[in-house]
Amino acid sequence: MRDVPICNAITAAVVIQDLNFSQSQGGGSATYLNTTSAFAPEIRLNLQQLRDFSTVLYAAPVKEGSYDQANLSFELGQLAAYDPLLSPPVHTFPVTFTTSAPVLTINPPLVITAGKANVMVLDFDVLRMLGTDSSGNLNGLVTPVANITQLLATGPTGAVNPNGFGELDDLWGFVRSISNTNTSSNPIYTGSFEMQLLSPSTADAPQVPINLSATTQQFGFSGLNHLLPNSYVEVDAILDSEGNFGAQTVEVQAVENPFPSQSTVTPSTALIGLITSIITDAAGNPKQINLWVRDAEPDDTSTIAMDSIFQVNLDSNPTYQASVLGPNFANLSFGPQNLTVGQELVVHGAYTKPPTGSSLPFTVEPTAIYLKLQSMQGTLNSMLQIGSDDITGVFILTPCCSLLNGVPIYVVTNNQTAFVGVTGLGGINALNNLVVKGMPYYEPQAVTINGVNIPAGTLVFQAKQVHVIQ
Repeated sequence: MRDVPICNAITAAVVIQDLNFSQSQGGGSATYLNTTSAFAPEIRLNLQQLRDFSTVLYAAPVKEGSYDQANLSFELGQLAAYDPLLSPPVHTFPVTFTTSAPVLTINPPLVITAGKANVMVLDFDVLRMLGTDSSGNLNGLVTPVANITQLLATGPTGAVNPNGFGELDDLWGFVRSISNTNTSSNPIYTGSFEMQLLSPSTADAPQVPINLSATTQQFGFSGLNHLLPNSYVEVDAILDSEGNFGAQTVEVQAVENPFPSQSTVTPSTALIGLITSIITDAAGNPKQINLWVRDAEPDDTSTIAMDSIFQVNLDSNPTYQASVLGPNFANLSFGPQNLTVGQELVVHGAYTKPPTGSSLPFTVEPTAIYLKLQSMQGTLNSMLQIGSDDITGVFILTPCCSLLNGVPIYVVTNNQTAFVGVTGLGGINALNNLVVKGMPYYEPQAVTINGVNIPAGTLVFQAKQVHVIQ
């Protein structure tokens, strides 16, 4: 088996089958999520794609009580890594769970109160989940490592937090249905739409109502009356104290046609993935990108092959735009000249499936290409600038994934950048593992940001969050 370092993992997918809460001393149990029959094929988490992101697993009633352990079970898994020695460069591993039914200790215990919204976080530790050999190469073993904590919508004094249970940034999925009236328990909302996510098909997958208010920023549509089913959307939302998702920002990028009723209509969908290579013309202009597709919204696993390389043709002159959910405090542009390997894109357009049995790739004729908020892992190469606030500055990140070939990434921060595991830039050192979440812009020309001269041909990562992994 070829050596593939752990940093090269692009997809680490699990399907959660059951999640039940119980009392370790035999005091009873509560079924929170039981997906054995109807939902087992639907709740698929790509843990690599979700690093430092949050999503919604499920919403269901839970019996009142106090629970100090959870029984979790997995149905299947998928592990795929970038391997530049393969063509296409996709190395898939047969996955073996060291246990498919781990028991998680909940400390402090989970307290479920009747008549109230109860929110909990299931947090997976990907680095410790993926098994490696003595040389640090992936071996296909997956050991479930996770913890469960309860979120509260009140502060230490008992006052309700203005952000409720907290923010979920960059939820992505598609619109199933629209309501122009408020059906929630919170009077500030003016209507909602049902958003489906984590979905390998349109049947039985989790979906949640996204509520809009007078303060919701809307991009790509002018109101619920103009929102259409099958629209691909990205959402920043607050989970309010009553358990409602209140949208802060909603961006509609395109209306898809995943399952056309007429066979003569070419299906279209939102393909989400990483650029693995770019093909240029004689003048050096991009004419095709090869995209590692690891999600599609909506998608059908019988039609769209996940963890495959799709050829995206740029001759159709698609529109280019950076998602409004990501930071752009340096006012950088995004167009065909700003494409580079390692960026995560959302490609909207018609795709063509190769003939059965063919080794040819999927091809895509895009209508729009969006730069997506994403995370990258690496280590500190050098610190170039630290502002007086210890928050604003520039440092060089050495990425650990071979896809980026060790090319230095200039990470720029400002006073809106969040820091996790460290109070600011001054606390970061070369021994730290870092996960940076933000927007990666490739700059073909030299640029100055935060007082630092950044050379031409550089990937500039505007950071929304810098996470030091302990």
